[in-house]
Amino acid sequence: MTEIVDKLMQAPMFQGCDRGVLEDFLSTAHHRLRRRDTDEMIAYRGDKCDEVLLLVDGSAYSTMSGDDKEVVVEQFKGPLVLAPAFVFATKNVMPVNVTAQSPCTILYINRHDFLELLHRDSTLMMNFIQIISNRCQRLSERLNDFAVQSLKERVMDYLQQHERIDNVGWLSRVLGVARPSLSRVLSELKSEGIIERTIDGIELKKLR
Repeated sequence: MTEIVDKLMQAPMFQGCDRGVLEDFLSTAHHRLRRRDTDEMIAYRGDKCDEVLLLVDGSAYSTMSGDDKEVVVEQFKGPLVLAPAFVFATKNVMPVNVTAQSPCTILYINRHDFLELLHRDSTLMMNFIQIISNRCQRLSERLNDFAVQSLKERVMDYLQQHERIDNVGWLSRVLGVARPSLSRVLSELKSEGIIERTIDGIELKKLR
């Protein structure tokens, strides 16, 4: 458990918290540790969200699907908390599917025990509230992008944030568009001299 605590202390939720409090908590609280391989499901949309899910290590992503279309909602890299906004919601069910993007470790903690821990450590409570607020803000910004921006503008935003496109098929899932539509936009951007294909992927064209 020492290794798990070492990793959790690097998570934003436990920044500034007392390591001893976390160690004592894990020695008595109801929890379970599970490992998931790449592409293995961590949680399904509609699952009861009555435990706090901590992605100890590895990476994962959440998706929503409907009408034969799947959209990647968020990507996660441990250590961090998954779905923090729903564990204490009145309707506490998972709104998305969560899939392992690489081999990962998940720590499941009983939500009532976790609530007691929040009351014991005010720093942890503020971190938890801030994480929920930041997550809501990011999702609101992404919703605005879907509603207002053109596909070309969204592709440009993605390139500015991530530097390159490694996989066009994956990006089509992130942007929630058909791959042919995305390919057309990429062709337009290339013909306009805005992007170029390099050995690393598709990147914004550098000024020479």
